[in-house]
Amino acid sequence: MADFTTTTTHLRRSSAILLLLLHLVVLVSSIGINYGQVANNLPPPEKVVPLVKSIGANKVKLYDADPKVLKAFAGTGIEFIVGLGNEYLSKMQDLDAAQSWVKCNVQIYLPATKITSIAVGNEVLTYDTPVSDCLLPAMQNIHTALVNLKLDGQITVTTAHSLAVLETSYPPSAGAFKGDLIGRLKPILDFLSESCSPFLINAYPFFAYKANPKQVSLDYVLFQSNDGIVDSGSNLHYDNMLFAQIDAVYAPGFFRLQDSSGSDIGNRVAVKGRRRRGRSVAGKCQEVQRKPIETGQSEERNSGNAEFPFGYLHFRIV
Repeated sequence: MADFTTTTTHLRRSSAILLLLLHLVVLVSSIGINYGQVANNLPPPEKVVPLVKSIGANKVKLYDADPKVLKAFAGTGIEFIVGLGNEYLSKMQDLDAAQSWVKCNVQIYLPATKITSIAVGNEVLTYDTPVSDCLLPAMQNIHTALVNLKLDGQITVTTAHSLAVLETSYPPSAGAFKGDLIGRLKPILDFLSESCSPFLINAYPFFAYKANPKQVSLDYVLFQSNDGIVDSGSNLHYDNMLFAQIDAVYAPGFFRLQDSSGSDIGNRVAVKGRRRRGRSVAGKCQEVQRKPIETGQSEERNSGNAEFPFGYLHFRIV
């Protein structure tokens, strides 16, 4: 009975996630997935390839640089973000070590496997603080290694952040970084801007529901029909949690970090790919000046008028 219950629960959860993915496939022209391998009874990479293709995904993020996976996807044209684990950050302080890592885990698979970005560390600033000081130097050395190998024109260097880097995420227009992280985030944002690399954030809409099920509608989290919310600061209407979380990252002043003297460092972020609702930057890196959201007539911010900018913001849907 226990095995049956476990299997049934797993199937229900898998079905819910599949339905959500199918819903997103209808809405967007490009969809990316995470390829996690912390589990049992996983299919071999060769069998994962047709599964990824079957849902129309053309972008994949690995949490490492698994050679079996990268070889299996050779020739598919599917874009990869490969990961460099937190446990390697201290070693990457040495440029020779960084260059060796890039040669062995990235260069060797090119051009057959389309690797477009390296995520150096995961949620380091909020959940792995002992190596926080190593994060930016590791990113810089990996980028320098790419430059030395003449790969910087095709591969970006970034790091994935938790939404916990936000002090405020509701309402979305009030989104702001935590004050104690600004000193670390500012130079990282400068690096991303200078190297034309994407800012990645992991968003978990379901966790918001799990933490406060009485106040957060499950339909709002799962893209189902619901009344949604209206942001009092922007007058925008949201019919799902994910887009609200995205706009908390885009919020006015989000990238307006100030140094200790209080001077304005500036609103800038390197954008790669296409952003939602006309914030389009195609082909090359540009600086984007954020303008305050004007209040006025309520505007829809819903699943019918959005594009998922995989490569600028990275999302995990749970």
